[in-house]
Amino acid sequence: MKVFTYDVNQYDFVQEVSKVYEVTDLSEIHNQWVDAKKYHLLDKMEEDQSTVYHKQFYSQISKTNFYYVFNKFILEFIKPLFDEDILYQKIPTFRVHQPDNFAVAEFHRDRDYSHSEHEINFFLPLTNSKNSATIWVESEYGKADYLPMNADVGEIIMWDGANLNHGSRHNVTNKSRVSVDFRVLPKSKYKDNDKVSSSNKTKMIVGDYWKCM
Repeated sequence: MKVFTYDVNQYDFVQEVSKVYEVTDLSEIHNQWVDAKKYHLLDKMEEDQSTVYHKQFYSQISKTNFYYVFNKFILEFIKPLFDEDILYQKIPTFRVHQPDNFAVAEFHRDRDYSHSEHEINFFLPLTNSKNSATIWVESEYGKADYLPMNADVGEIIMWDGANLNHGSRHNVTNKSRVSVDFRVLPKSKYKDNDKVSSSNKTKMIVGDYWKCM
């Protein structure tokens, strides 16, 4: 696991995502967004990616400059971390971890859900994300010694979500954790396949799930 810092003025993800909800503070999205909804515990995989927050993000984010910033970030910040060409997740995964709730329904390893063991995960918080309001991950495969992946806005964490068990805790703060995460695959590790993503059934191939860089 590695933590990097980036220039939030050059790559202003927070501003672009805030436009989608017309809020001034993403950590208060559950209070400030006019269509905010309080959910019962999101403890089923069929529910944790289908809230009104997710639907708003995926339907409206292309109307902002988010993808311009995202693709620029991949080219200028992420790709130089690798010594070869990469594939990256074309549409990053959006997360809202509301107070008194979970962000994902269960602890898991990404490789158990159509993902390659060679993928590298990136966690990009859009709010300060700590303790019960962040991802919890084991330090080594099978160790189950879960610790919070604490990070502030302006930090991005590179980690092994494909092989390390991870999930979310019950958010006992009064703030929402808003974040995006995405995966990168070294081009040499890519193989054509017939798999689909578990969340939205996107084909796990170049042009659908993956984009070349």
